[in-house]
Amino acid sequence: MSSVCMIRDVPHVRADLVMAHRRSFDHVVAAGSLLTGAERRRIAEVAVAAYLDESPSPPWERPYGEPLLDATYRLSRHAGTLTREWYEALVAELGEPLCWVEAVGVVCATVPVVALARAIGLPQPPIPDAVPGQPTGLQARVIESGSLNWVPVAAPADQVAPVVQALSALPAEWTNLWQLAAAQYMSDRQMDDPRWTRGTLSRAQMELVAWRLALVRECHF
Repeated sequence: MSSVCMIRDVPHVRADLVMAHRRSFDHVVAAGSLLTGAERRRIAEVAVAAYLDESPSPPWERPYGEPLLDATYRLSRHAGTLTREWYEALVAELGEPLCWVEAVGVVCATVPVVALARAIGLPQPPIPDAVPGQPTGLQARVIESGSLNWVPVAAPADQVAPVVQALSALPAEWTNLWQLAAAQYMSDRQMDDPRWTRGTLSRAQMELVAWRLALVRECHF
């Protein structure tokens, strides 16, 4: 039995959270818009390695020698060092900004699952085998450049918060991000209600935890 399933045996971990994490790992190893399941799985492996690395490489080093994997490592371990200039140089090297969007989606789909297991004392959950198949090519019907995000987003741009539109150019990544958010935090619709609660922490308490974590992680959003 995988560690993702074993989370069910830990008291006070909700079943919907377990299911969201299982769906997220299934999403990681399936073919994406531009990347195969094998390529996405490799990105997930690098993200986990970076997150758990006890002696991480400094952000200016490129430990893998492949642009997307090096960028994945830096995102997963040194997110606070990313700049627009760095992003633009990466896109010039990749030749396709949506490759970066997809990699970000894979990192967001992978690290929370590992982080929860680590936090509650379970073994690292294994990443499933890659699902064979070619990239789907699925993208938003109209993609625009916005002022709130560096990356291209689904049109119309800048009508919602940057965190909401960030992965919108790739619908599968956007959908997985928000199915995770609905279980781990709250859905985008629930964010409009300052009194919303799941029955454990109040909304104010949840935001305090989120603010403190953002400060520690140097997340300036």
